[in-house]
Amino acid sequence: MEESERKEEFKVSDKRRFTTGGEKREDEQAESPSDKEQRVEELLGSTVDEASKPSESERESGNRQQQPPPPLDFSTFILSMANTALFQLGLIKLSEEEEPRKDLQAARQTIDLISLLEEKTRGNLTEAEKKVLSETLFQLRMAFVEASK
Repeated sequence: MEESERKEEFKVSDKRRFTTGGEKREDEQAESPSDKEQRVEELLGSTVDEASKPSESERESGNRQQQPPPPLDFSTFILSMANTALFQLGLIKLSEEEEPRKDLQAARQTIDLISLLEEKTRGNLTEAEKKVLSETLFQLRMAFVEASK
């Protein structure tokens, strides 16, 4: 039978039960754009203190369960850089005993880098990515002003 006569299409689906990292795979479909937007809004809406504190069950058990990393996309990258800037501004603690250190020069550089990304990606982002970028920059700039006082 010739290839032109074959009109069947086939679909490849990964049925492995474990990820390449050896963790058990969850049977979830790919995240839709609206799911991504909701996840980003949840991340932006959460406070730094809430995000850095372990829950009661985590404190009681004494160990945190390994969560799979979020999917790599532009919004996740921007939020990762924002967390770096917040750490440099002294708004995120590594431990309860240690006082956070401020590095305003490094924070300014990180914020400027995110601003550069906004400028260089103009016209190439989805609405959700534009929103994440602009709101993140606004929040970081306000935090920088407060930390500079």
